[in-house]
Amino acid sequence: MSDIQAEQHEFRQSCKTLVLATMNDEQWPEASYAPFIEDEAGNHYIFVSELAAHTQHLVDNKKVSWMLISDEQNTRQFFARQRFTCMGHAEVIARNAAEFEVRLEQMQERFGEIIDLLKGLGDFQLLKLVPKRASYVRGFGQAYTLSGEGLNQIEHLKREA
Repeated sequence: MSDIQAEQHEFRQSCKTLVLATMNDEQWPEASYAPFIEDEAGNHYIFVSELAAHTQHLVDNKKVSWMLISDEQNTRQFFARQRFTCMGHAEVIARNAAEFEVRLEQMQERFGEIIDLLKGLGDFQLLKLVPKRASYVRGFGQAYTLSGEGLNQIEHLKREA
């Protein structure tokens, strides 16, 4: 694993929430956020209420973009904040699926007892965000595309002359 791959992976693991961009039924983008976990293949999982607009958007229109971004308090240059951005699609994980329990256990390890409470609420759904392509920015002139299985192929973005 290259230094950049290791760095962006560590950055992703350090984040606990992601920013969502979804499309409403009038085709207007809406931003939101959700706590998440990530699997070894680079998929992100969110456990969200059907009452939240973003949940309905993701169920109706599977296309989604999401971003992990460094905390402003830890940023020296606001024009070049460290960030990881994905575009992909959302899949609903049924409550009776084996993956549902596995992912909820992982969420409980990360976020604590709140997951037991949310799991008891029937309006919460587990959504898997599957990346199609991604980018990682570590600063000025340091932007990379991520692709392939598990987003393990990384390429430096350079301005065409």
